[in-house]
Amino acid sequence: MSKINLFFVVIHFFICIDVLQAQMPISKVDQKELVYKKVIKYLKNISRSYIHFSDIQPSVNDSSDLSRFYLHSGTYIVNAPVQQTWDACIFTPPTELWHGKILELSCIYNGNSDRVFYRSDQQFDSLEHHQIYFINLRLIRLFNVAAALITTKIDADNNLIEFTYIKGNKSTGKQVIRLVGTGDAETKIIHDTYYQSKSKFRDKRLYPGFHQKAITELHQKIDFYSASRYF
Repeated sequence: MSKINLFFVVIHFFICIDVLQAQMPISKVDQKELVYKKVIKYLKNISRSYIHFSDIQPSVNDSSDLSRFYLHSGTYIVNAPVQQTWDACIFTPPTELWHGKILELSCIYNGNSDRVFYRSDQQFDSLEHHQIYFINLRLIRLFNVAAALITTKIDADNNLIEFTYIKGNKSTGKQVIRLVGTGDAETKIIHDTYYQSKSKFRDKRLYPGFHQKAITELHQKIDFYSASRYF
């Protein structure tokens, strides 16, 4: 092998090593920063299937057949123009938007920077593609569950945001949020959720009611922050 070829082989080797080292292992997450026991347990469970955060995959994609999935649809009116509402969805700090009696953000993995951001991280303040939101849901007073959603679409031209449940979540499917301007200072938000789990009882009897409460809380936050940005 010539010296030039050997040089490029060595360079390629070290580049590969750097890429491998850059991938953040799920096992390296700071459990103290996660705050919620259910999220800690959830991450331990999915680490049996995935080594790195970057390995985590969405449970469905554009080619998936959703005809057998359950559909939950909610419509909300926000008292702000559509662009103002869109900006609130994208640029409001996630720790503010996903914070309430039901929804509590534990951490976000950002696939663009291969970093995990915790609730205490003040510099992280926008919604981006390839993020994974790890959320604690307080369904009733002492009953919590953990869930994870990955941002699979952010379409500014059509005012559309898509979150997809990750593989390993109790539910598979996705949530699609569409913003439609209905006036100079009013926006309609249509929130469609396609979901399916291994339990028909859970899908028919439990999921719809709890999910309705959770997304209503989220959209009340969007309404609040949209109005606060409106001049």
